[in-house]
This record gives sequence, structure tokens and C-alpha cells, in this order.
Amino acid sequence: MKTPPLLLGATIMFWGWQTGIWIFAIPIAILLECSRFVQSRWDFSSDDIKQIANLCLVILVSVSIYLLIANRSFYIVYTLLQWLPIVFFPLIAAQIYAVNDSVSLTTLFLIFNDEKTGEQSNSFRINLTYPYVALCILAASNANTENISFYMGMFILVAIALWFVRSPRFSPIIWLCLFLTAGSIGFVGQIGLHQLHLKVEDQLVSWFSDAIGQEVNAFKKETSMGEIGVLKQSNDIVFRVASENKNNFPILLREATYNKYQSALWIALNPGFVPVKPEANNTSWRLGTKTDNISTLTIYGTLNHGKGILRLANGTVAIDDLPVIEMEKNKYGTIKVVGKVNDLAYKVQFNDQVSLDSPPTMDDLQVPTAEASAINEIVNKLDIQGKSAQEILPIVDAFLLKNYRYSLQLTGKDSTSTSLSTFLLTTRAGHCEYFASATALILRALGIPARYTVGYSVHEFSNLEQQYVVRSRHAHAWTMVYIDDKWQAFDTTPSDWTSIEDGGVSKLSIISDLWSFWGFKLASWLRSISSSGLFKYIWWLLLPLILMMIAKSAPQKKVQRVFKKRLLSTVTYNNQGEISKDSEFYLIEKALNELGFTRQPSESLKNWMERLKKEISASDLIEELSSLIEIHYRYRFDPQGIEDAERARLQSAVQLWLEQLSESGFPGFKDEQD
Repeated sequence: MKTPPLLLGATIMFWGWQTGIWIFAIPIAILLECSRFVQSRWDFSSDDIKQIANLCLVILVSVSIYLLIANRSFYIVYTLLQWLPIVFFPLIAAQIYAVNDSVSLTTLFLIFNDEKTGEQSNSFRINLTYPYVALCILAASNANTENISFYMGMFILVAIALWFVRSPRFSPIIWLCLFLTAGSIGFVGQIGLHQLHLKVEDQLVSWFSDAIGQEVNAFKKETSMGEIGVLKQSNDIVFRVASENKNNFPILLREATYNKYQSALWIALNPGFVPVKPEANNTSWRLGTKTDNISTLTIYGTLNHGKGILRLANGTVAIDDLPVIEMEKNKYGTIKVVGKVNDLAYKVQFNDQVSLDSPPTMDDLQVPTAEASAINEIVNKLDIQGKSAQEILPIVDAFLLKNYRYSLQLTGKDSTSTSLSTFLLTTRAGHCEYFASATALILRALGIPARYTVGYSVHEFSNLEQQYVVRSRHAHAWTMVYIDDKWQAFDTTPSDWTSIEDGGVSKLSIISDLWSFWGFKLASWLRSISSSGLFKYIWWLLLPLILMMIAKSAPQKKVQRVFKKRLLSTVTYNNQGEISKDSEFYLIEKALNELGFTRQPSESLKNWMERLKKEISASDLIEELSSLIEIHYRYRFDPQGIEDAERARLQSAVQLWLEQLSESGFPGFKDEQD
């Protein structure tokens, strides 16, 4: 069944409105809707349609390659979906301007071929207009407009579609009132669904931010302390680190630092983000003054929609080859960036003996009242009266190593104390968040400024990639302590935490590692092409291949042009009431129309017959028309026509059917032969 008038054009304009691709939407809508007025049709064979489908495939591959090179990110999928109406336009145009109003699926899917003979089956045919309408709506939805325009557009499209199939038994005013009521209820419902979506999205972001550690909040960090269960983190590779000097490893790369602790939550008080200006080349950024003993790392990572927090070594003074457009730094050393691409490969120059963070304040010495009792009890056990800050650090480290152990089992907390107090005085087992938080508060109680830092531990060298890989489960927390007028990393988590984490990894993880490595190499290759300027000429290199594929996809024989004048010629009669030139089947259609069983403009003969079987009690008469419709179609559309004997049989069969219709006693029927 064909789409109602204007529905296809309105859907395409809606797609252009949502995506902003008006330059293609307007001509496509005009070309497709003009098919209702153009007086010609083309007779495409199955091979012709197959070649046009191959052309669409060539366009799809070309667009995919372009998007992959222009924006190396998973999110190109959304952009590709927005371009699908353009990709499949040749196929829908071929069907609309063809003699037949449907396409055989055998031209698109080989599975519909006969398994024994390999011949194509003619029973699987589809009108592509409705799937194309659905494709345009899908493409429009991927524009993700943050207003009610999408809902209003969908409301109008549904109204157009339902208007032409509404029941004539009801007044248009009643139909319109009911439709507006349903639309209003739907609008309220979609607002509720949108709010539910935001809640779910926020929860997922929270899970991934705090449990997996790939998305860090620069202002607060909710720990897993006090929860119950087993802490499990993903084995997926998050980023990679390369260095010529392997003596620097293992190393801690930090993302964010916080200075206020409250109920298992660390907060960065008044972070004071300030912009950082790039060098003249717009890819080099200076964070401090370069000194001697500079080490260099190359970090291969990703941003989320072009935004994120950089992973940096302590004492980073410069960042090179970082193609971002904005950078901000707070007083705790956290770096936020905004860029146009997601895949990054930046070089970090650092000296871990240099500190660029702001000097400590009274906030870096605060111990929460709820934790003071447990912290003081631990301080009394340390017996460090009269010790200097340099002497206190190894004592605290040795005490925690001797009396506490690393564990991924989350045991929660009792009803009388906090989760951190329970860790210090009762369970004496926990993960890195417990050790880092406890260390920071113990040092503060001893008068040593301390902060809480999150990031990653870089310690796994991949023989396959010949560089370090950092997984999600390598997310780590440690303490920054202020000694000798500079901030230094102080990690008291037992060193066996890495082996405990590795112990739960499946042996099949090598498969996902290989897949990740191939994706990394592809991204690196595309990045090198883009940076080298070869991208400007790559289309000239691909042009011969694309032209060859288009030539291969072009129809191999000339299609026959069939004029609509022949298809829609009017029925004429001679003096004896007999049809003179066109198909005799129109006498049957004329007779049924006089009885009130009118065929709708968008309704095919076969669909019309199926509907009449349900509406006419004498449905046996309708059953007899199936064979006549087949001969009628061949007479109308087959370029070879039909034999004279078949034409004579059609004439006699129509005459006999009309006589049977007259004898059946249908009220209002007048035999044309009387």
C-alpha cells in the first residue's frame, strides 16, 4: 500500500528540520512527491534494482569512511544514522518512479532464493515507502534536539498518516478532537519518560564515575566505603602509556584531588578553575617552568564527547601534541579540557620532585568530628611523639601494612560507627579508598597537610603492544602529603593489591585485548593520516575506486520507459456498451464503484479485493477475481503483453462475472449490457 499524499515529503522535511540537512532534504522531498504528477514510469528489472541497491551500499561505505576519518569516535554512528535517508534515496526513488509499486526482497537478500534451484522467489515483495518513512524518523531522532520540536513533528506526521485512513462514519471534527486529546496525553507521558530517562542516566553516570572510574567529577568523589558486596571492576583497557625509560614505572597518573572529607564523600572546596592558554602552535600547553631531570610519557586516551579530565603524572610542567580548544586548571592540579576529537595521544613532561599545586590551607588539616575518635585512637598507637614529618611517613606506612590487608569484599559498617572507623578499628580490611582516606586523616591529625587523590596505577606492560596498558580495574586512590614545601604522592595501599586484582581476571580476556589492540592501531593510523595532511588528498586517492564501484553498480541494460498515459487511460465504450481499447477489468471496477464499494486512491487491486471479501456477503464472487487480476496486470504492465486467446478469455470471464453479479441481487446494480 502506498503512503498517503504528502506523508513521505513531510517526513523528509521533518528529518531535514531536525538534522539541519536542508540542502538535501528539500530536493529529495520535491523529487519524491512529484512522482504523483510526472506522466512517466520506468520498467526496472530485478537486476536493475539489485544494481541500484549496490550503489546505495557504495554510498554507505563512502560516507562511513569519511565520517570515520573526520571524527574518530564511536559517536560517528549517530551521525551516520542521520545520513541514511540520503544513502538510500536512489533505491526509494527507483521504486517510486518504477512501474511496480514494490520491490522483490530477493534483490536485496539472497536468503529468499529457492534453496534447491537457486531461483528467486516472487512471493517476497515489499513497498519501501513505509520503511523509508521509518528510516527518516530514526535519522531525525539521532539529532537529539533538546526541545519539543521532535514530538510536535511526530504529532503532525501521525496526523497526516491517520487522516487518510480515518473511518468515514465519524465526523472530521470528532476525529480531530480525539486525536488532539491523545496527543496531549502523549505529550504529558513523554515528559514523564524524559524525566525517568534523566534519572536513569544520572544513576548510570554515577555508577561509571565512582565504581569504574572512567568519568571523574572534579568537584566531588563518592567512595564505595560502607557498601556491602564484592567490588568488581572491568578488565577493559581504558588508555595506554608509552615511555622510552621503563625505570619510571610503576607510576601513578592522577586525575583529580580533593581536600574535604565527609561521610564517605571527598569534596574539592573552592577549586577555582582558571583557563590555561596554549602556545603558538595551539597544541602545546605550559603548566610550569621546565627544570632538569625531565621525564616524558606519551598517553593514548579518549575524551567523552570531546570533554574530560586529563591523566597526568605528578609534577607535570608541559603537555605537547594535545589538540584541544580549551583547558582549565584548578588549584589542586586537576586539568579539564574541551576538544573537537575524542581520541588523544599527548606527551607529558614531568618531574615528580616539582609541585605545582596550591600551598596547603587549614582545610587540609581538618579531621571530621565523626572520625576524630577512631583517628585519635590510631595516632596514640603509633607512638611518634617528637618525630619529624619525614620520620612519620614510614611509620604510618609500616603500621598500616602490618595491621591491615587489602580486600575487595565490602563489609559495610555497623550501626554505631562510620565506615572509615569500622575499617580502622574492626574489619581492618578494605580497598584503596579506605587506605587513602585513613592515611590522609591520620596525617592531618599529626599536623601534616594531606589531600585525597584519584587516578590510575600504571604497572602492566603488554608484550603484544610493547607499551603499558591501563585497565578500568587499575583505578586507584592515594594520598598527597605536603612535606619539604611541596606536595608528594604517598600510597599506603598494600602492594599486593595489583596481584589480587589480577587474580580475578578470566583467561579469555586475551580475546578482548586483541580486539582493543586492533581498534587502537586503527585509531592511531587514522590519527597519523589526519595529522600528516594526507586527509586532504585521500578522496582523490579513493575517487578511482569509487568510480569503479559505481560503474559496476550501474544497470547493464537500458530500461524501458513506460508512459503513465497508457497506465491510467480512461475507460471508453462503443455503441454496444463494450469496452473498446483498455482492459475489460475496468467494467468490474465500475460496477463495484456504482454499488458503493469504492477503491481508495492508495489501494492496490489485490488489497481492495481482500477488503471486499470482508464487506460483501457474497464473497465467492470476489474470490473469482484473483485470476482475472493476474491477467489484467499482465495486460497492463507486461511489456510483452498477452496473447489474443488470453485477451478473449479475459473478455468472456468479465462478462460472465458481471452476469453473476446481476443475478446475485445486489441492490442498485445496473447491468451495462441491458
